[in-house]
Amino acid sequence: MALAGYEPGAQRPDALKLNTNECAWPPAPGVEAAALAAVEGLPRYPDPRATALCAAAAERYGVSSAQVLAGNGSDDCLTMIFRAHLAPGDVVAAPAPTYGLYRTLAGVQGARYVAVDYGPDWALPDLAVTGARLALVAHPNNPSGTLAEIDALRRLADRLDGVLVVDEAYVDFAEGEAGPCSVLPLLSEHANLIVLRTFSKSFGLAGARLGLLFAHADLVTQYAKVKDSYNVDSFAQAAGLAALADRAWHGDVVARTLAERARLEAALTARGWRWPRSFANFLLCHVGPEAERLYRALETDGILVRWWSQPALRETLRITVGRPEHTDRLLAALDRHLR
Repeated sequence: MALAGYEPGAQRPDALKLNTNECAWPPAPGVEAAALAAVEGLPRYPDPRATALCAAAAERYGVSSAQVLAGNGSDDCLTMIFRAHLAPGDVVAAPAPTYGLYRTLAGVQGARYVAVDYGPDWALPDLAVTGARLALVAHPNNPSGTLAEIDALRRLADRLDGVLVVDEAYVDFAEGEAGPCSVLPLLSEHANLIVLRTFSKSFGLAGARLGLLFAHADLVTQYAKVKDSYNVDSFAQAAGLAALADRAWHGDVVARTLAERARLEAALTARGWRWPRSFANFLLCHVGPEAERLYRALETDGILVRWWSQPALRETLRITVGRPEHTDRLLAALDRHLR
């Protein structure tokens, strides 16, 4: 078939993985105990609506439980949205470059994907002019780490005839630096707004595959009709509850990530590299024509960063913020390979 599948970052258990923006620190201490306790429930199906988890998320984020739906990662939440809203030929719009799965999911539904280029300052382009039935904005954006302006997102939701999905996978890092910047408070103003969150980044639960969808209760009801029947397993539900409960641990992980990002930024600045201001746990470094060579040289050293062959990103490397020892190893390797 002609559909191009999403290409995730390389997975090598023997390598230092700085290519998929996973959390550098483990999840909250209570997560392991909660997951182990879930073993006794394995003979039974999990709660199909993850009721306790959604209630805890509603309390944490200031919405009602009826506005929350859990998914097998936020990618699963995206799949529900695409299933519910799109027929073959419908338009899906997103800025470019952004998260590659959006295009793949549009293709699965037979929809027409319209990519509207970011400008040189990474300002949010006008997606409303595309006539999209579904528009998506990663906030912060992946791969740039840049934030959209809240007013720009509000205006976009006002102008769209369709639905706006704001993907906040990395927003915890942004709020750790810049203060409140989520669009969750806008849910009460915009019935066509959907917000996604994930436990894969700041909560350190990428292996659990757990995400959250926030929307008007009527939309949540419709998405529940098209989700897989038992889409979030017992371990993930238990782990998510424990992770949400330990706010101090979560805050500390965010703070440590931001501190290490600042150290990495200082070191790369000294080496002459540049990037758009990042509000996430990664940097999109413009390194010029040497990008692919450096990517492959680091791979040979057992260090994975992200490189794309597409023209807009060909001269960049996206580097996930690791722990201090990871930064030290990366910088030492770069110094061996920089010309």
